[in-house]
Amino acid sequence: MSSANLDQLHRSTLGVYESLLDQFNPGLQRLVALGKTYIQAFQALSSTSEEYFHALGRMGEQALHTLSSRSLGDVIIQIAESQRRLTNELDGMFRWFHSEVLREMENNVKLDKDFIAGSRRRYEMEVHNHASALDRQQRRGHQDVVEYTHFLRDSQKDALKEEERRYRFLAEKHCNLSLTIAQLMNKMGGALHQRAEEWGDCVNETRASRPRTPSRMEQMGMREEERAQQWTKREEPSLGRVPSRGPSPVLMRSRSGSLGDGLGGGRLMRAIVSCAPSPNPTLLDFSMGDAITVLVPEPRNGWLYGKGQNSPRQGWFPASYVEPLDQAPRPPLPRGTNPFATVKLKPTVTNDRSGPRAPGRII
Repeated sequence: MSSANLDQLHRSTLGVYESLLDQFNPGLQRLVALGKTYIQAFQALSSTSEEYFHALGRMGEQALHTLSSRSLGDVIIQIAESQRRLTNELDGMFRWFHSEVLREMENNVKLDKDFIAGSRRRYEMEVHNHASALDRQQRRGHQDVVEYTHFLRDSQKDALKEEERRYRFLAEKHCNLSLTIAQLMNKMGGALHQRAEEWGDCVNETRASRPRTPSRMEQMGMREEERAQQWTKREEPSLGRVPSRGPSPVLMRSRSGSLGDGLGGGRLMRAIVSCAPSPNPTLLDFSMGDAITVLVPEPRNGWLYGKGQNSPRQGWFPASYVEPLDQAPRPPLPRGTNPFATVKLKPTVTNDRSGPRAPGRII
């Protein structure tokens, strides 16, 4: 091997030692410092978490003493206890991280600084000794560089092994950390996921089994809707039994004397609500807004007889479902709207003499 190649091999070996002293060991020291800060941050988080879930548990205990939310209180207490156990497990993992990772790295980086510095000094001393021997051989006219070449190659291999050993140590420690986290997740995650689903089912059961207390606005809307229904009931006559058959031809005659056939005779009405189809063949179905020809002069038991304008079928239907076609359509009543809000009161005159007299007015 030429002297240039030997010099390059020597510089490469020195570069490995310099990398360990100037980059790896300082980097490991920074990792240790950051790890300690990481643990301190978790300890603060753990303390806050303990306070938070302890307070959550107290609220669950309050719910246990209510008449409406006892089962929900039990769920809240279970959630708080599960989270506190999870925090304790995490606390144990961080204690392991401190003892098995941070402390080992901190101890090794202190020892390694002296070890690598000593290894480099020994290497440089051996290189100096070999170089002196080669100079003496050169002065005698005979120079054998084989032994020196083997020494440089072996030294470089040793330096590379030391470099690899340190990065392997770093990787192994954090592989173990990842395994510890995975074991914790398998231990707590599956059970917590299953329990969370059970808690959700319990919460949904309370929503389905017992009606929740409506808000004030919802209560007002419900009262207004009840009033609207009562108002509608007052307008609708009670329905008796459906007449057994259609009207006689005599009742279907119009005022002019002609026989009303549903096309030229009878009153035209407009459906204000829909009448759903029925298995009873004597009933007439239609949709809201349809024109209906009424073929009887007066309701029977609250029923009218007629036919749809666009249908040949005839039948009975509730009299309250239609209104005269020439009457303005009723505006739809929005849900929760006061049906009395649009009522206009007529002005009234009172003869109350208790009020003050206007100046100059004779009563």
